[in-house]
Amino acid sequence: MLTERKKRFADNYIMSFNATDAARKAGYSAKSEKALGVKASKLKNDPEVKKYIEERLKTKDDSLIVKQDEILSYLSGCIRGTETEKQTFVLRSGDKGSYDDELVEREIPLKAKDRIKACELMAKIYKLMDKPPEAEPKINFTIDIPRNR
Repeated sequence: MLTERKKRFADNYIMSFNATDAARKAGYSAKSEKALGVKASKLKNDPEVKKYIEERLKTKDDSLIVKQDEILSYLSGCIRGTETEKQTFVLRSGDKGSYDDELVEREIPLKAKDRIKACELMAKIYKLMDKPPEAEPKINFTIDIPRNR
């Protein structure tokens, strides 16, 4: 049976993928770091713990993974100028020697270079940039100018 402590170990392991650290956070202890590592390795290979970890990884929250539509929607917003970014700055007031500083946040539109980068990424996604540029037709002409001698 999987104990509460083993579940804590498994849950911490899923977050960091560091067995020794997960064992420490779950409340396991040993005389040395090496001994704790050995204990953590045994816990990680315990069949019940392994099964629990596999099940938890399968049922991991689907909302954590970015979907294709979200990416395309965000890039479209960047291109159209509807996406903004936060800018934080310090507003200082007062007399010399006694200043009052206040942190102020505001939303600002994306810079042109960021919007151009979003355009480039969208063009790559839709394979608009894969085609080689069409060569302009070459026109050869010769002009004979008679010289007076």
